[in-house]
Amino acid sequence: MESRNRTVWPLVALGLGILLGPEVLLSHPEARAIFELPWHKEHFSHVLSVGYTQLGSAPNQTHADMKLIERHSCIIGTMIGFDVDNAYAFDIDETVNLTLTYAPAATTAPFDVQWDQNGGEGHGLIKVTPEPLGPEEAPLRTVTLTLDRARFAGLGTRGIDIAVGPGRNGRVALCDIAISRTGTTKTPDKFGQLKLSVKDADTGMPIPVRAGIYDATGRAPLPSESATLIQRFGDKIRLLPIAVRAFWPSPNRQGFYMDGSYEARIPVGTYELAVTRGPEYRAYHGTFEIGEKDTVVSVSLKRYADLPSRGWISGDDHVHLQREDIADKNVWLQVAAEDVHVANLLQMGNITGTTFEQPAWGSAGHYTGDDKHTVVSGQEDPRTGQMGHTIHENLKSPLHSNVTSYFVYHEVFEESHRQGGISGYAHLGDAFHAQRGLALDVPFGLVDFIEVCQGGRIATNTWYGLLNMGFKMIPSAGSDFPYTDLPGVSRSYVKGIESAGPDAWFASFRAGHTYVTNGPFLEFTVNGHLMGDEIHVSRGSQLEIAAEGQLNPDIDTLDRLELVVLGDVTATEPGAGRDRVQMKKTLTADHSMWLAARVYGERNDPRNTTMAHSAPIYVIVDDEPFWKPSALPDLIRHQRDMLNDILTGPLVPDEDLEEYQTHDVLEEEWPKQREVLRPRVAEADALYQKILDRFQAMQSTGAR
Repeated sequence: MESRNRTVWPLVALGLGILLGPEVLLSHPEARAIFELPWHKEHFSHVLSVGYTQLGSAPNQTHADMKLIERHSCIIGTMIGFDVDNAYAFDIDETVNLTLTYAPAATTAPFDVQWDQNGGEGHGLIKVTPEPLGPEEAPLRTVTLTLDRARFAGLGTRGIDIAVGPGRNGRVALCDIAISRTGTTKTPDKFGQLKLSVKDADTGMPIPVRAGIYDATGRAPLPSESATLIQRFGDKIRLLPIAVRAFWPSPNRQGFYMDGSYEARIPVGTYELAVTRGPEYRAYHGTFEIGEKDTVVSVSLKRYADLPSRGWISGDDHVHLQREDIADKNVWLQVAAEDVHVANLLQMGNITGTTFEQPAWGSAGHYTGDDKHTVVSGQEDPRTGQMGHTIHENLKSPLHSNVTSYFVYHEVFEESHRQGGISGYAHLGDAFHAQRGLALDVPFGLVDFIEVCQGGRIATNTWYGLLNMGFKMIPSAGSDFPYTDLPGVSRSYVKGIESAGPDAWFASFRAGHTYVTNGPFLEFTVNGHLMGDEIHVSRGSQLEIAAEGQLNPDIDTLDRLELVVLGDVTATEPGAGRDRVQMKKTLTADHSMWLAARVYGERNDPRNTTMAHSAPIYVIVDDEPFWKPSALPDLIRHQRDMLNDILTGPLVPDEDLEEYQTHDVLEEEWPKQREVLRPRVAEADALYQKILDRFQAMQSTGAR
């Protein structure tokens, strides 16, 4: 395994077992398992064991071993990547025949064959189901597959063009591989020069955008050096896939980023052009002709909505991009092209080290490439499959716990707050056993937010449960690039003053003046108070509720707007095919409660639902808690179950995304650190009992 961790300045250890250091760098931001395999086959320059193919498969752990089967040197692994020799095939467009020889007895599951493909999303997929061997059959089988419109332009991880394997839950035993071209790629004989410019229709100024250019067959020409060089883990690329959750006006879903202007020499012909810049702009979708002379194409992107003029400033809490320096223009341009005004670039840690390092912290780490869009340093660390992944923003210095105290999350939360940071749990509050970490940290008042919007979903179960126990909790949103989506696909909007910069953004976010979205815009007030506010009223007071949802029609069509009280939908306003829906209601405040608004589009796929959700507004009646009495005992019981899981649940090292680095250390450290956490678990349990005691005392007196 090639090590990518290179600490060039020492870290300083504090008494709490947290490491603080302003300057920790990596030679590359590589956070993927990649192993070179000693398997040499004709027309392949490299063979790799990979966990992330970047050719369409879901991320997974990777393991590979070499084994001799029937005098064949075979690879037995989860996912095997192949870099086709560029001298044999590079940037082609033709059918390629791929012949695989595999051992069914050592292949544990159906396996996928993925390849770099022209058109569509840029990757092809064939599923292969191994046929069982009969008693007299030879131990190896051969299958020949047709790879349609193969491209082989090195767009996968570390330049791979083909990947073979079942992924996380299986193994394939691959004993030989061969490819043969059909030779039908047509070589263009006439070229022209494209000069493309994109401006804001209102200001007339050039703007960074995401763009896609496609010929009559849907093929995207490889971008010129005029396109922005994008960092995807340790890869440097210009053409990248546009996943289905990122709104896009074309069925062809490969694109590039440009800083207002782009030039390229491309073959003569008719081309499709798509341009977007986040949900506040209308998409552009048109065509142009390239002749042998220069072709000038000018696009004016029109705004659908101007959220900053209403006081709403966008942000993404979860972007993994390592900057080469503070003023890294390529990194900044990628988030500016998605119109993300505050992008939190998260240094990422595990028990053995960190990746995606940032060059500076606090205000010294802010970089604004214009007067609107800023990248800032933050961290996703600590993060384990045992206790969840945590995010800490607005830090003055990075925090990384010692190996011997890595599971003691609360030390990092406490130090983050001492620095003026904002801390929470990532990945919907559910993934990687985050409910355990939340159960332990929330009752001490350490958790400011949960990242509830990500991956085409807004998860409410864990969040609503904590709210219904009387804990204030801010919702947040993050794209988790490059693991999940492009920057800004999931985003927060914070009510603030744009000219005040990221410090004001964080202050307003800390106050809860925010909503999360993957498309719709949202307004919500109670008696004129903003999202996140706490209102004190006497029993019987009237609550005037106003909510409004709005949705760019290039993204989706509105379905409904809902009012949520203590987790229950109490009013619904249908969208009726419009791009804007409003609701006005009057409620009587006969008890304390939290209220929120949420709006849906018509797209309702489990992992691609169009939705926005406000932060709660807390209504306190006669100083009573805003918990939900009918649910409280069961919710406390669940939290106690999560605390018990910390002490009794098994360690599963494979749940760590970098298990190839952390496995042995986790197995050694968890039993010891679990005992360190035992008194903290008892303290948390006592705090839950205190809530329950207060609830039961109020119930016995007839109070809520």
